[in-house]
Amino acid sequence: MLSFSAVLLALAFQTKFAYGHGHVRRVVVDGVTYPGFERWSNQDQSQVVTWHFTTEDEGPVPVSSINGPDIICHEGATNSHGSIPVSAGSRLQIVRFNTIGGFEHPGPEMHYLAPCGDAGCANVDKNSLRFFKIYEKGLVKGGMADDPQWNTQKWATTEVHKNVQQEGDGYIDTFTVNIPENIKPGPYILRHEILGLHKADIGEAEFYPQCINLEISGSGNQQPDGVPATEMYDSNDPGIAIDIYVDLESYQVPGPAVSNPASKRRIGRNSETSHRRHRLRHLEAHGL
Repeated sequence: MLSFSAVLLALAFQTKFAYGHGHVRRVVVDGVTYPGFERWSNQDQSQVVTWHFTTEDEGPVPVSSINGPDIICHEGATNSHGSIPVSAGSRLQIVRFNTIGGFEHPGPEMHYLAPCGDAGCANVDKNSLRFFKIYEKGLVKGGMADDPQWNTQKWATTEVHKNVQQEGDGYIDTFTVNIPENIKPGPYILRHEILGLHKADIGEAEFYPQCINLEISGSGNQQPDGVPATEMYDSNDPGIAIDIYVDLESYQVPGPAVSNPASKRRIGRNSETSHRRHRLRHLEAHGL
């Protein structure tokens, strides 16, 4: 039988790595709030704008599933029937909720769009969706990993998390994304995704995708070619199979390039200076 102290240690370990678990609670556009799917709610959710999912702990899609259907919109995802009317060029605030401190995992933030076509987003087959990337942000400032402060090595997610706010019995982190001004109008899926790299060094990068129904208006005519979400990533990609507990100076965000000819990406190159010493500090800090 486990001792009381052993149980506490196990719970502490589980809590630490559950910091990224959560979901999109709401989306705000032009001051209007649209509700997201709540896994444990008993209220009517027929008009939520985020796709339904089945994972019980709101945890990640593991690396082992990145080429399967769960990577598209999360585990067991099914269509939502609500939709957000949004003008091309508008900014969306995506508010994620977590009961254990917010999204504390270091990693990139990515946003994709996929046209739903004549079927509409409430009925489209998720396996038919073709996504093109409209935004990515990865390593903000290079340096040695300094978990949990993340002041030396800074990431898209950790910078957002510095503005975490308490809400009810949990915490919220707010991500923002702009809809391209020249996008062709119509129904689209916005695929919001953040990637936790805190365990990538042991082959366990964590993917947190969620899909949001949009009805985009405007006069644009651009609709870049996309790819299936199941083909966007490979477990050996340098932005997935990576050890961040080094003097990291650059990082390649995984997936296709942003669909913008003006965008630039830097190829990842790590320095392993003092790697063992700093990795040991990380393990000791978390009692591992």
